[in-house]
Amino acid sequence: MMKKLNKVIFSLTTATLLATTPIYLTNNGQVLAEESKAKELTPEWKVKVELAIQKVKERLPYLADFSYSTLKILEKNDGTNRITIILQTSKEKKKPSFEFSLDKQGNPKGFSYDEEFPEEGRPKIEHDKVVSITTDFMKQWYGADMGGFKYNPNYSDQNEALFTKQVNGLPYLNINVRLTVNSKGEVISKGKGLYGLGGDDAPALEDLKFADPKEAISKDQAEKAFAKHLKLFYLKKPVEGWEEKTKEYLYGSPTLRYKSEFSEFIDAKTGMEVPHYDGSGSAYNPIVRVNPVGKEVTVKTTEEAAAMFAAFGIESKAEKIKEGISEDTKGKEYIHEINKEFEAIIITEKETGRFMSYGMVDKKKKEREYPEEDPNGKKWLTPEESMKLAIAALEKYGPKHLKEVMPIGTAEFRQRGAEQGFKFVNVHEGIPVLDDEIYIRIDRITGEVISLRMTDVSWEPLILPDPKKAVSHEQALKEYLKVRPLELQYLTPDTDILSDNPSYQPILVYRTAISLDHREIDALTGKFTTTAEFYSSPY
Repeated sequence: MMKKLNKVIFSLTTATLLATTPIYLTNNGQVLAEESKAKELTPEWKVKVELAIQKVKERLPYLADFSYSTLKILEKNDGTNRITIILQTSKEKKKPSFEFSLDKQGNPKGFSYDEEFPEEGRPKIEHDKVVSITTDFMKQWYGADMGGFKYNPNYSDQNEALFTKQVNGLPYLNINVRLTVNSKGEVISKGKGLYGLGGDDAPALEDLKFADPKEAISKDQAEKAFAKHLKLFYLKKPVEGWEEKTKEYLYGSPTLRYKSEFSEFIDAKTGMEVPHYDGSGSAYNPIVRVNPVGKEVTVKTTEEAAAMFAAFGIESKAEKIKEGISEDTKGKEYIHEINKEFEAIIITEKETGRFMSYGMVDKKKKEREYPEEDPNGKKWLTPEESMKLAIAALEKYGPKHLKEVMPIGTAEFRQRGAEQGFKFVNVHEGIPVLDDEIYIRIDRITGEVISLRMTDVSWEPLILPDPKKAVSHEQALKEYLKVRPLELQYLTPDTDILSDNPSYQPILVYRTAISLDHREIDALTGKFTTTAEFYSSPY
């Protein structure tokens, strides 16, 4: 259990930090009765704070009138302090405000500027101008060599620019500076971005071992390794944009595409995939044949809801069930209170009563906790046994037209103690339909279905593009690597950063160049699309 951070705040004016009488606060903002309980900065660190304020003001002219400061001190487990400084134009005026933190040496680190009149929707600024402004800023902040950072076009777009640390002439993707520029041309935020190396506890660069780039397999070998991951997939409702007025996604017609079906990185020494930490990527698995029971399941009354709860191992009575409308799906929901902490919920299609979802939720919205191993030494269900139970539930409650499904992701990573999760997608002509999904979670102790979500699945057969009209894999691969060639770089994988015994060592990896204008290959034209499977940035 992490020791709670001890938070102390005191106010100061920049005229003289040392002469200010501190106001000490506890975590919940209560003034302490005895000031002696609060942690005080040493004279050396008070000077460092003054110098840090001076430094940010020199580099950011818009801070000229920010004469009032508040200091937060968070005591960390190792006894050192995490110091954050908030600048304002006056004590009374909360906006505009500028917040920045200090590193272990007392130098300014990340910052964010909360403007008094922020621009609605942040109008676009020419990216070339953003690159010029941020490059000049990096030289002011780190010196003429920009601290060994270099502009990284792969992860930069519109009003954001990312700079990546260079080692042996290659980018090291875990150490970055991300800068945001507003339409006035002011740098308004500085952050880490990308695969962070454990924040303040990250090892120093000189403590890491970087392999010689000559140890990497050839680009030709890497391309052959990558080829195995370029695969066909369908989307029944491809997202093509975002409507700001309605706050809704804009969808296109069903599409057949090629995309890189892996974690994005290839180990440049072995040619093997570098796996996601949680297995949440879209790794394809062998297709599973299914035989639906054939009868559509509906719930239209509280009596039928009680019978459905019983089928999932929850004893209930009609008079105890509350009815309502689901905020997420807008479907009808039936709620049974299990105890003061948990409730079971059934969701149906509002008009037809078709059963779509079942699950148990924590009323306080906390993540449900499961033991990591059986305290009685009992052998739990294996992933294979859990899969059989999940398929049985899918056949009983899912769409009757389903003949084949594909589990997506890596099962062992979706195992959380006594809980086993599966994401199944519909399969058409041997090709997965990645947005036609059913999620099922199994209790590995009892074998019961913990949750079953079918709100994203099609209940009628889909009409999809003919795969015989797709361009060849060879043609798609050639186009993909021509536009997004493989690049050699260093990466410390999430599996190392998040493991119980983190090693934090970088490895050589190949990754295809990222492009916001070139996401996935349209299989019917052989050309790139500008949208991806999920409408989000690629970083």
